[in-house]
Amino acid sequence: MSLIDDLAGRAMRSGRRAGLVVGYLAGGEERVAGYGRTGHAAGASGHASPGASGHGDPGTTGPGDPGTPGPRTLFEIGSITKVFTGLLLADLDAADVVGLDDPLGRYVPVPEGWGMTLGDLSSHVAGLGRNPRGTLRRWLGDRRNPFESLSVTDVHEGLARTRPRRRPGERVRYSNLGAGLLGQALERAAGQPYERLVTERICLPLGMPDTVVVPSAEQAARLAVGHTGRGRPVPPFEIPALPGAGALRSTAADMLRFLAANLDPADTPLAAPLERIQQPRHRKGRGMQVGLGWLLARSPEPAGPLLWHNGGTSGFRSFAAVARDRGIAVVVLSNTARMVDGLGLRLVRELSARAG
Repeated sequence: MSLIDDLAGRAMRSGRRAGLVVGYLAGGEERVAGYGRTGHAAGASGHASPGASGHGDPGTTGPGDPGTPGPRTLFEIGSITKVFTGLLLADLDAADVVGLDDPLGRYVPVPEGWGMTLGDLSSHVAGLGRNPRGTLRRWLGDRRNPFESLSVTDVHEGLARTRPRRRPGERVRYSNLGAGLLGQALERAAGQPYERLVTERICLPLGMPDTVVVPSAEQAARLAVGHTGRGRPVPPFEIPALPGAGALRSTAADMLRFLAANLDPADTPLAAPLERIQQPRHRKGRGMQVGLGWLLARSPEPAGPLLWHNGGTSGFRSFAAVARDRGIAVVVLSNTARMVDGLGLRLVRELSARAG
C-alpha cells in the first residue's frame, strides 16, 4: 500500500466520509487518488477504495452517482478561495488597476472613518468581524446555505451598523466579510465580475479550466454532492454577494497546477504576484504569519516553512499546502463537512521525511 493510500485509508475507515481526493507533488512526482463516493453517503463504502492515480481517471461521476471521485471531480473549496482573491489583488496591483494601500472606501460604500486598505482586508487585519452583521438570523434559518439570499445591498446596509473591533493593522482577525468586501472592491475597480477576473487573470494563464464559481453543465455533471458531518446530503453552497470569501469550486488536478505555480513562480506568467502573496505581512500568535491570502506557518519538522489554507462549506472541506524548501505541495478535497487538515499535514510531513 502506498503512502497516500495508507493515510487516506485511515481517514475513510470510520465510514463517516462520503468521498475524498488526495493529491501531491514531490520530487518531480505527481499523484492523485480518490476514495469513497461522489454521491449519497448511503452508497459510500466505509473503507478506502483507490479510484485514480495521476490523471488516468477522468472523474466524470456527478450528483447522485455513487462512483469514486477522481482528479477532475469538482469540489467546493470554501475559504481557499481567499488565496485566489489575494492573488487577484497582487496581480491588479502589478497592473496599476488598484494598490494594496488603496482605502476600501474608494471602491465600496463604507461608513465614514473606516480606514482599512485593500491589503488589510487580504491579510485579515482590517478589524472586521468574521461575517456580515445580520447573517446570524439567516444562519439560524438556513444553516446549510446562510449566504444564498444575502445580496450586495444587504451587505452594504449591514456595514452601516457594523463597527470595526480593532484599528486597521492592529491585530489579525480572520474575516469572511473582509475577504468578501475585497472581492467586491476588485470587481468595481476592474469593471468585471469576480469569476471572470479569476478566470482571465489566474485560471487561463495557469491552465486551470475547472476552477469556477458557477459550473457549466458539463462541470456540474462532475460536481460531487456535499454532505454534513453526519452524512446527510446538502445543496450546493452559494455566496453571491461575497464570492471572494469562498465561492470557488475546483478539482484536484487544477489545484495541483495552482500549487505547482506557487512552488516555482518564476516559471509562470504570474511570477511577481505569486511571489508577493507568499510574503509575510502580519504575525498571528506564535509560529503563524499572514500574507495576501496565504497563511504561513512553521510546520512540523522536517517540512520547514509552510504556505497553507483550508476551507469549509456546509458539505465540503479542503486543505492545500506548499513547502517550497522541500518542493512539496499537497491538496485534500472532501465532500463531507469533516476536517481534513490533519490528513494534509501528515502527508506533508511524511513526504518531507522521505525527501530527506
